Amino acid sequence: MGIFKRRRTDTAALEAEALVQRIKRAVPSDGAGAVSDEAQAELRECLAEAESRLGDGHRATQLALYQLSVGLLRTGPVAEAEAGFRRLRSIRGRALTDRATPVLLRLHAASLSRLGRHEEAAREYAAVGDQLGEHVDELSSAWLSVRALRSSELCHLRRFGEAETDARAIIERSVFTPAPTGLFVRWIATHALSYALTRQGRPAEAESVARKALAAMRVRQDDRGDLIFALEQSLAHALSAQGRYAEALDCVTSARQAYTTSRHFDAAEAHTAGVPTAEALLGLERHDEAAQAARDTITALTELFSPDHACVRDARELLVRATSATAP
Repeated sequence: MGIFKRRRTDTAALEAEALVQRIKRAVPSDGAGAVSDEAQAELRECLAEAESRLGDGHRATQLALYQLSVGLLRTGPVAEAEAGFRRLRSIRGRALTDRATPVLLRLHAASLSRLGRHEEAAREYAAVGDQLGEHVDELSSAWLSVRALRSSELCHLRRFGEAETDARAIIERSVFTPAPTGLFVRWIATHALSYALTRQGRPAEAESVARKALAAMRVRQDDRGDLIFALEQSLAHALSAQGRYAEALDCVTSARQAYTTSRHFDAAEAHTAGVPTAEALLGLERHDEAAQAARDTITALTELFSPDHACVRDARELLVRATSATAP
């Protein structure tokens, strides 16, 4: 290689690495915070530059597309996030060639879930779990994580018996998985288990399951505000199912307030609390407030998620009940 060609090659490599570092600086250092509008604009600019100069196969292009899609999954539009993850899958393939691939497949399933494509999301989580099962045993953290997330999708699909069975199996296996992953998996599965129990007419059992998990999280000083928020919502549903509507309303209201200060706060996810809120208000016969809570939830989640999302469906059903109760 001639000296000038080598210099051009070295310069191109340095410029590509500089672009990678620019992409990394655009996102929160802990990976938990929301990606700002300014950061999204920077990532879009980086992606366009990487595509034109380096092509799809370069890690700078893939990193920019990945980080942008993750940000869009949190803030919307989710459809663009799903398209980004799908494009990355086509570039990288489904083979579990490295640790990043199952994470990508899991995030794509999460984007499908937010779009209300719960059947597809459940199938994707199951497929990732099956692939992982060929490489690791069923006690591995990656395998347990996707199976736990699938149990939540089964709840969205109202397949509560299956969700209960899966969640119990995951909780049992998670005991053998080291913290913090084992705990993360356990709390996701417990959230699904509690909700599934409530919807199968066993709210007292559901309440006990949720309270034990929340107590354990407090003892461990677990800072996963997103999982605490989810468990508090399951608890609120269990309380409403027992006719303890005032307790349920207090529970979900305080949970939503606490969630806003969490480093894992997700503005879109926060609106899901409108469902147990409307449910509790309806039980208290505060029908106008229940109807408004349901409308607000439908409006917000239709824009942030999809009109097909399970929480939008649930909110619509509550709105019908609330308006019917006040009809002449």
